[in-house]
Amino acid sequence: LYPMLPLRLVLPSGVPPWQPRRCRSYYRWLPPEETLTAEDLQGLDDFDLVLRLFDLSPWRPILAQRFCSHLGPPPFDPVGIGLSALLSRWKGWSWPTLLTELHSSERGAGYRRRLGFLAADLPCASTFRMALHDTKASWVQLCADSLALSLMAYGLIPTHSTFPGDPPERGVSIATDCQLVAARSRMRCRYQNPQCFLPRDTRTCAAREAGKEGCACDSDACLAHCRLATARDSEAAYVYYSGSNLPAHAQAQNPASDSPSQSRGKHHFGYKSKAFNVVDDRLFTFWPLSAPFTPAPRNDHLLTIPGFRNLACRFPSLRISEVLGDAGEGFDEILLFVYHSLHALRTIRIRHHDCDKNPLTCLKRGYDAQGTPLCPHGYLLAFNGHDYRRQLSKWVCRQRCVPHPEPDLLPDNWTDEQRAALLLCPYRVPAHPLGYSTTVTATHPRDNDVRLARDFKVNSPTWKLRIGRLSYAESRNANQTRRDLKRSPWFGQPNSAKAQYLGDILSCALNVARFVREATLAAEHSAATGV
Repeated sequence: LYPMLPLRLVLPSGVPPWQPRRCRSYYRWLPPEETLTAEDLQGLDDFDLVLRLFDLSPWRPILAQRFCSHLGPPPFDPVGIGLSALLSRWKGWSWPTLLTELHSSERGAGYRRRLGFLAADLPCASTFRMALHDTKASWVQLCADSLALSLMAYGLIPTHSTFPGDPPERGVSIATDCQLVAARSRMRCRYQNPQCFLPRDTRTCAAREAGKEGCACDSDACLAHCRLATARDSEAAYVYYSGSNLPAHAQAQNPASDSPSQSRGKHHFGYKSKAFNVVDDRLFTFWPLSAPFTPAPRNDHLLTIPGFRNLACRFPSLRISEVLGDAGEGFDEILLFVYHSLHALRTIRIRHHDCDKNPLTCLKRGYDAQGTPLCPHGYLLAFNGHDYRRQLSKWVCRQRCVPHPEPDLLPDNWTDEQRAALLLCPYRVPAHPLGYSTTVTATHPRDNDVRLARDFKVNSPTWKLRIGRLSYAESRNANQTRRDLKRSPWFGQPNSAKAQYLGDILSCALNVARFVREATLAAEHSAATGV
């Protein structure tokens, strides 16, 4: 990789140019040590490799937008401050701990050299805190997009399908999921909402309206806002996550259903983070692209369509050919958007309904609980392939009734007339070897149902291989948890969003560092053993 270093970043469009100014520090890329051996490499962590692989100077005009004028004392280089925040998230350090490490006689010199700081002039903890507060979340997201665009240009993040057997012109597969992020503040009242921060004479108490004790807001402590509200996390909200894709009223009406019990639910106060993960089947990994960050009660599916539209604006050349999601994404508007707007495969888990358990209902509508079409006599059709260009899936019966006299879906009141009609089926003759056929597009043909319409047979080997990659979305959430981002390290929704975006930057950059490390150590082992 030495001839290719540094890996340079792409500056997203629309960023104002950097206005040169005098700074107290200056970040510049420094090449890796030429004498770096495999043993030395084992002494470096992945973040040290990131600083040696990437030239992050293009972030300077993005992060410098917080400078309003050239007046005042010289500031620290915004890139050095931004990389310090990235280092603190990688290590899980607070600002005072970060400052202590920069002053360390053992590790501080290496960090100061790579970040562009002078030993005699280091930022204090309040400088880092103020810089973070004055940096907009959208600017941190631009840094994440800059890294993702660069990795796409280098061919590291795929821009076409990597699933074995897919045509090369197919776009990427996106695995999406949400993660609940606890607010930094501790909840005082589960009914907190924007009304709690209105002037006192126009303020209403949601807790009292719900029959709880609440707050009368008649004391001096409630002058600016309700004393039970968390002022530093004013956008945070409470939600009870039941762990089910069924709405609350459906769970109450069907307590004996297969849906998870209330005991599996969790109380949560904070926010919700969504990410679109580019699936890379070549390297068995994922590349997260940041998505909406909202208060916790916002339903997952309400973030999906705005998130994809925002993604198209940020990555206009990225083509999506498959969307992987859990049952929370299986709403009609999302399935239709994926089909009509993205022209992508709907590899989204089924969102079940009580009517799916009734054989007579399934027979009347023409498909079973998994969306597999049925012939008029109750036999399951066989999947006969998907036409990617016309976006339709073909299903045929292949005269299944000939070797199997009993239908797959048999209603309790099956009459002799229906048995006789089966023997008179016109598709049983040799002239029709494929038998009865139907086509599924955006909907099922008989009743135009969207909920159970899919592009492949659910639970088939192909479906299981494709939907199994949804675990990459959970891997992204696990990465954020390992970096102590399951609970926000900072107060407020904007700062909490910045922490999530920094976590996604680390995931992408550390992927590259990990692959470089593994390839280098493998080459060293091969040279040593002669294999």
